[in-house]
Amino acid sequence: MILSNSFKTLMASIVTLLVLLLMILWMAGAFEEKIASGINPVVNQYSGPTLTLIPERIPLFEEVTASVQSGQTTQVAAQIQAKIKAIYVKSGDSIKAGQLLVSLDDQNLKARRAQAAQNLNVINARLQQAKSHFTRTQNLYAKESATLVDLEAAKADYESLKSQLLSARQALNETQYVLDYSQIKATFAARVIDRYAEPGDIASPGKTLLSIYDPASLRFEAHVRESVAIALKPGQVLEARIDTLDKTLPVTIAEIVPAADPGTRSLLIKTHDEQQTGLFPGMFARLRIPQGDEQVLLIPEGYLHQVGQLDVVWVLEGGQPVRRFVRIGQGYPDGRIKIIAGLKAGEQIILPKQALSAN
Repeated sequence: MILSNSFKTLMASIVTLLVLLLMILWMAGAFEEKIASGINPVVNQYSGPTLTLIPERIPLFEEVTASVQSGQTTQVAAQIQAKIKAIYVKSGDSIKAGQLLVSLDDQNLKARRAQAAQNLNVINARLQQAKSHFTRTQNLYAKESATLVDLEAAKADYESLKSQLLSARQALNETQYVLDYSQIKATFAARVIDRYAEPGDIASPGKTLLSIYDPASLRFEAHVRESVAIALKPGQVLEARIDTLDKTLPVTIAEIVPAADPGTRSLLIKTHDEQQTGLFPGMFARLRIPQGDEQVLLIPEGYLHQVGQLDVVWVLEGGQPVRRFVRIGQGYPDGRIKIIAGLKAGEQIILPKQALSAN
């Protein structure tokens, strides 16, 4: 009985091993029809259009961050302390040279000017009397009808009033100058950046009321690393790119500040004034500085095919389109893209649509 059970167990193990062996042979393709040695299946060769990759030399640039700055920006402030009566401009307004910007309360100033004018009139009247008295005294002294003391007193009074008249005129002029300070006008054609006061506020010397800039003096400023900046010269033409306006402008270097920033190891360069619509102080820009040229492979954007986050190009290998992953660089205005890695000069590439239909 024991022998019979052992025999059954042995047979079950053998059957199990045979079944496993047959499954392994089936998975390995042992039961599929084989192609005779030396005979290959017929594969159709691709005969559609291709693009042969030819290296090109293109200019090499270094881009540096720049900003739009105004060559003439002014903080408008009062020269006297007075209450603000009116402000005639607001942010964004364009103003002309000589235009009235701010009026200050001038009642006290007008009163002081009127008082100075009245004082001048009084002194002038007294001077006329003193002059007549001095002339009469001179005549009387010549006729020995007046003493020398009388003559010297008349002369001293006359000379004193002449000095007082001069001082009174200066005082009147000063009050007029001060009164003119109550009317704050633009000294040049400009645009208002912002206003920092309102009617009713007290203006005092040095306190900013308005900030203005000259739109005709806008320029680009950029900090360029030393090794690049030392090769630049005033008068050299660069390119400025303003992404916000989608514009690329030719700009000319006007100044190179001859002192490096020890923190960034860079030099400040400034371009000539630019009068371009849409430019404002503080706008972001990029300056493109020529740095020789380089040899690259460029392909039209249409030859790229995206697989998830990866870029793919179909390459002709052995007469058949083969998918190959590539690493791309910057794009160019003509619609071509720089290939950094994945392709070589002389290879042929195929449009994705044609490659997929061929497969």
